[in-house]
Amino acid sequence: MGMTDNQYKDFVEAMKENLVELHEYKEAGDDAGFEKKYGRIMERLEKSLNR
Repeated sequence: MGMTDNQYKDFVEAMKENLVELHEYKEAGDDAGFEKKYGRIMERLEKSLNR
């Protein structure tokens, strides 16, 4: 089952927001926040790949 153009666009926008947030954690020196967010992103991607 594929994604519609709108679903793909939403996915890309969400990933961009996540990357911006990761960058903000790194810039602020918040390693704990960075690791937590990174872990959630990776977990979500793994779940999607295993469907």
